[in-house]
This record gives sequence, C-alpha cells and structure tokens, in this order.
Amino acid sequence: MAGAAADGPLGEPEPWGERAAGTLRLLVEGAPGVLVRVPTAPAGLDVPVRGTVIHDPGDPLPPAPAAVLLLVGTDVTDPRACTVVRQAAERGFTAVMVKERGQDPARLTETADACGIAVLTAGDAVPWRQVDAELSCALAAYGIGGAAGTAPAGGAELFALADTLAAVAGGSVAIEDLDQNVVAYSKVSGQRIDALRERGILQRRVPDIPAQRRQYREVLAAPGVVRFPARSDELARAAVAVRAGALPLGTLWAIEPADGLSDEAAAALRDAARLAAPHLLRALHSPETERRLRRDAFRAVLHGAGPNGAVQHGAGLHGAGLHGAGLNRAGLHGAGLNGAGPPADEAAVRLGLRPGEEFCLAAFAPEPGAGPSGAALLGHLEAVLVRHCAAHREAATVAATVDAAYVLLPGTGTAAARRFADAALAVVRPAVGDGVRAAVTRPHTDLLQPAALRREADDVLRATAAAGRPANGAPAPATTVDDVRHRILLDRLGDELDRAPWLRLPGVTALLAHDREQGTDYAATVLAWLAEVGDVAAAAARLTVHPNTLRHRLRRVRELFPLDLDDPDVRLAAWLDLRRTASVPLPASARRP
Repeated sequence: MAGAAADGPLGEPEPWGERAAGTLRLLVEGAPGVLVRVPTAPAGLDVPVRGTVIHDPGDPLPPAPAAVLLLVGTDVTDPRACTVVRQAAERGFTAVMVKERGQDPARLTETADACGIAVLTAGDAVPWRQVDAELSCALAAYGIGGAAGTAPAGGAELFALADTLAAVAGGSVAIEDLDQNVVAYSKVSGQRIDALRERGILQRRVPDIPAQRRQYREVLAAPGVVRFPARSDELARAAVAVRAGALPLGTLWAIEPADGLSDEAAAALRDAARLAAPHLLRALHSPETERRLRRDAFRAVLHGAGPNGAVQHGAGLHGAGLHGAGLNRAGLHGAGLNGAGPPADEAAVRLGLRPGEEFCLAAFAPEPGAGPSGAALLGHLEAVLVRHCAAHREAATVAATVDAAYVLLPGTGTAAARRFADAALAVVRPAVGDGVRAAVTRPHTDLLQPAALRREADDVLRATAAAGRPANGAPAPATTVDDVRHRILLDRLGDELDRAPWLRLPGVTALLAHDREQGTDYAATVLAWLAEVGDVAAAAARLTVHPNTLRHRLRRVRELFPLDLDDPDVRLAAWLDLRRTASVPLPASARRP
C-alpha cells in the first residue's frame, strides 16, 4: 500500500466507489511506447477509461463500459471492423485500438466519428501482449475508479500468504489488485502498522492521492523490490509488482521493520509476488473463481463464528516455514494453505451485502431418512441450485453443508425469498426428488450472527420434516418462519429437555418405560387425548379403539404413574415431553385414502 509523497499531505479517503477513472489523455501520456497516434477522439481525450479488453474477431463482444477494445488480428480496411466498432460503441467502450499495418483506416475512423468512439493506433512491431501490459500499467498508476468495490476479496491462500510474509518482513502486508483494492492483508499479532494501512484495510481500498500515482508507476515498472522511505506519520514501505509474464496484475506492499528490510525479507517479498500471481490472474479472468470465492466465504459464515460473531480466520500458513532467503514453496504447494479467509464483515462485502441491507437465507434439504445417498443428493441439489441462480438470481450465493444447501439472497424480503424458493423447488424436485423441502428465514441485516441465521433456517427445515406432506399428498411449498413459528418454539423447548434430562417429568419417564417393557400404548393414548383437548370420542377415533377402552387406559395411567393429568401445567409439560418420544395417529379425516 503506497504512502503519501513528500509534496502532498494525505487527503481524506474517498467514498467507496467514487474514485475517478483514468482517461484517454492519461493513457496516451502513460504509454508512449505503444501508442502511435489518435486518429479520432469525438468526445475528446478527457473521457474515462477503466480497463482493456482483448478481442478476437471470432468472439462475441462483451459489454465493458469505459474500456479500451484491443482489436487483435483486425484489418482496418475490412467492413467487418466497422461493424465491431459500432458494436463497441453500443456496449459502452471508450475507444478501440488497432494496428494500421500500412493500411488506411479512414473508413473505420469515419465510422468511429459517427458512433462517438475514439480510435487509437498501436505500433505494428509491438506485440499485443506488450500493448495490453503497458496500457494496464499506465491505468493502474491512476486507479480505475469504475471497478471500485467490484473486485473480489482475496481467498484464504492470499490471506495466509500475507500473514507468512508479514512474519518474515516484520510489518503489515497488503496485496492489491490493479484497481488498488486491498484483496488480502496480514493479521499477525504485533505486526508493525500505521494509520494509512489501517485506513486501506478498513475501506478495502487505498485512498486515491495524486502524489501516490508516481509510486505505483515506479513499482509496476520496476523488475524487483522498490523501497519508499518513511514520511511524516507513515512508516517506510517496500513494494513489488505482481505479474503474469509481462502483464501486471497488482502490487504487494510490506511495511518495513524499524531496522530496515533484510535481504531475506526482500527475497521473500519477490517470492510472494510470484506466488500471488496465479490467484490474482484467476480472480481477474474467471467468473467461476469469483463464484468459488463467494461460496467459500458463505460456507465459512455458515460453519461457525467466534465469540463476537466473526468468522474464525487462520493466522497463517500451515506447514509453510521459511526456506533460505525466501518462502518455502514446498510448504506452500505441498502442505497447502490453511486459513478461513476474511472475517464476516468483509465476507459481507464479498457476498454483495451492503451495510443495513436486508437479506434472507433459503435452505433446501432432501426428505428425512435419505440414508447414505444423502451426501450425493446434497451435492446434486447444490449443483442444480447454482445453475438456477446463475440464470435467475445472479447475486445469490449457494453453498451446501452436510445438512442442507443454503442460498443467500441479498436485498430480499420474506415474500420475494419465498417466491424464489418456490421457483427453485419447481426446478430442483424433477432433478433431485419430490421430497426436497425449502425453508425461508426472516429478513436479517447482520451477517455477524451466522449461528443464529443458520439455526433459524435449520429450525424451519426441522419443522417441515415433522409436519410431513400436505393431506393431499402434493409436495409442500417453501415454508417461512411465520408458517411454523409455533413448531419451532415447541422444538426448542423440547431441545431443552434433551440438554437437561432432569427436567423430564418422572411420570412420563415411567410411562415410556412401561410401554417399552410391557408393550402397552399408554403414551399414544395420552397424546391422542391431549391432541383432541380431552375429547374422548375423537381421541378414540384417532386410535381406532372404543371410547370405553380409551377411558380405561386413562384411568390406568392415573393409577400406575405419578402424573396428574387434571393439572393443566402437568398436561402441558407431559405433552412437550411425550411429543419428543412418541407419536400419535392423524385424525381419520386427514389420513390419505
């Protein structure tokens, strides 16, 4: 993370997502080695530029607002090139870049003028890979504001890498992408840190200060480690570019210890940059990687939290010590990286949750008793939900555990979440089975309470399992908390009996033991009678016995067991206890034919 230069004080941090983009003018000034001329710029040179897109004539053209389209392999005199220019203008590109190769681009330039898009030309002898690398380097020096907040946070590997490097260097470490988003940072106890680094970590982005741009240009142009002395209240820093070949991907910054950066730490910094490159490259080019990072963050939230609700975060690399002058690559690649990623508040940013925004959790599970096939069913269920969300709810994140597949729905209230769940069930059931159930939580705004969030979804699923299918035998629709709140309350009261068995009524314990040993049906008799609110005839019909038989059984219960069923509190306590361990038939009118 850069420090402020000597000729300018550190400014106030910009609001998230309001950072200025680069411009064509800055691009022309920052990449003189590849830009030959600007044949036309209808909107002038002070138009925003937020990145580059390499385009092959055979590929579809993606939408990329304010990007520069590199027309690789295009003949500027081919009428098809004019078609691509018109499409680029429609999709929001700022400019197209071509190589003239001795041809006259007049027709293409006229088309660009009419569409309002600029045309840039590159030197014929400069490889397109170098063109893209130098343009990316020039843009990175100025920040690419349009992408603010969209870059994915680093995965567990990058956080663990930052932790290990900080232990070697002695100071806080930050890994940044080309938009100067902080994608990962170290969390080593006692590491040296200053106010600028803390600000960048909190905002997950480095404040855009003009004087810092020279520092980023210097780091991205240098082949090795670049060091910056301490200034004002900012500590000395060392930085290195993260590259894939000649293509810049980001930067890696380490605050130096009080006695300066050792040769060992400098070598570790270079090694870390090489190890970070494939992770930043995948994040840059692969939507699937972004989905995986979101899924991993969501799964970390679901699987547990610390005392304050934050997801536990590994302190560093597992089995990756130091080797010679750098990082132990055998430890990194052999033993693997161990870390749970960013804490839950940062996971919220990765999952697309804005502060204070409502979200719901939908949970899907196979019918109870799936047996050994349950794990395979859950894997299939997760895959179907991922495909459904990709097509219909791109902002949603899906993750499966051993119990259920969960879907996080940002910006969603209960009614919308239920509509989503019902639509998903219509897709899931033909693929996985009619027994799949869906639960929808209340709207929440705090991802820092993951245990409560997941428990609520699990409670609804449990209540739906106990309720079974509707009387007509049709698969049940998605269930919300309001549908089964009473069942959740009773289940949780029953859970307390499981946690503290001494709370059970001795009369109920004796009654259940008698049924097991003697083959009697006293538990079912009491449950049926309680379910029918003391109506002997209705209870007898449930059990398909004569009412006198039911009366006789109730008299025997009073004689044999210390259970005062005339006391309403005892009746309630007995019913709570019995419903956990015994069952009562449905009324005859509710039974399936």
